[in-house]
Amino acid sequence: MPDPSWQAREQAQQAHRIHQNHVRHHQELHDRARARHTGASRPHRPASHGPVRGARGGGLAGLLLLLLAVSAVVLVAHDPELRATAGTFVRDLLSTVQSG
Repeated sequence: MPDPSWQAREQAQQAHRIHQNHVRHHQELHDRARARHTGASRPHRPASHGPVRGARGGGLAGLLLLLLAVSAVVLVAHDPELRATAGTFVRDLLSTVQSG
């Protein structure tokens, strides 16, 4: 069972990220609307250089990755020992990333 304080911190960080993304998106829309009303030219968009990895419509590779992720989640959800091991791994990985 994960530590409740760790879960609360994770949920708070996720909520903060979601809020920041929402604010950023809103600001971009506001900036575009202002540019339209002031007659400014459209901002330059870099030329596309083929499909971007991780973009929507990932094709077969994206589908296989999704199936792999779903399979892993189902496996972890049904095996308590594996779930505990995965939780420990994620906590260790998170603390390593946060420590620099």
